[in-house]
Amino acid sequence: MNDWIQNNQANREATVITPEHVQLRFQTAGLGSRAAAQLIDTAILLLVNITLFIVFSIVVYGSDEQAWSDLEDFAIAILLFVLFLINAGYFFILEAFWSGQTLGKRWMKLRVIRENGQPITFLSAAIRNLFRIIDVLPSGYFLGAMVSFFHPKDKRIGDLVAGTIVVAEGGQNVPPSRKQKAQQKEGVGAPLLLDDRQKQAITREDWQLLSTFVTRLDSLSSEKQKELGTQIAERFIEKLEWNEGEQVEADPIVFLQRLYWELRKEWQLGK
Repeated sequence: MNDWIQNNQANREATVITPEHVQLRFQTAGLGSRAAAQLIDTAILLLVNITLFIVFSIVVYGSDEQAWSDLEDFAIAILLFVLFLINAGYFFILEAFWSGQTLGKRWMKLRVIRENGQPITFLSAAIRNLFRIIDVLPSGYFLGAMVSFFHPKDKRIGDLVAGTIVVAEGGQNVPPSRKQKAQQKEGVGAPLLLDDRQKQAITREDWQLLSTFVTRLDSLSSEKQKELGTQIAERFIEKLEWNEGEQVEADPIVFLQRLYWELRKEWQLGK
């Protein structure tokens, strides 16, 4: 029974149909990886809080100046306000402006996206983090963990309301080594050479579609690789106004892989 639960948690996937009718699959982040990311973020916040308390104590109570003694109550109020902003805004600010990642999520290679596969928005980041107040009840994220455990896409309450989902980057928690990257590049040849106009034509949604397809090639059958590769390549041929369409049609997979390695330095994680 325990083995079945572990396998079920590890193999959960979310399927997304893009506006181009391309089906993408994301491995959802289970309780283990999300808990680890949460612990990392909590440790960071704890370290920040302790540091601020130490600095505050040194400045206010370690000084013999009468001015600090007169402003002691005011300084404490300012400190509490700053701590509130940091602890309340940490998750929201980072997820909203760091492409759905906090420091803990980035360390664990997790990312928050919307249900349609697109990047998280300012509003959805605000909603999902506002509902942390409910997810933490009665303590230690118990309610959120229970909802996430039984939900087919590992969603907590905040995700349900905001329409978001936490996924594993590239389907795994271990990034490729430099040697593996070099081998991958060598296998597909040199990256494509694009001018500035072509690079600017690529949107974040385009990059997410391309990177998801390329990083999940090994999990697709040969027939599926060719089918999806042809559809996605046609999209980029049109976007880039690529003149060598016939050559791309002969091997769309290699074209997409070369395009991926060219754009990766422009759209690398965390940008």
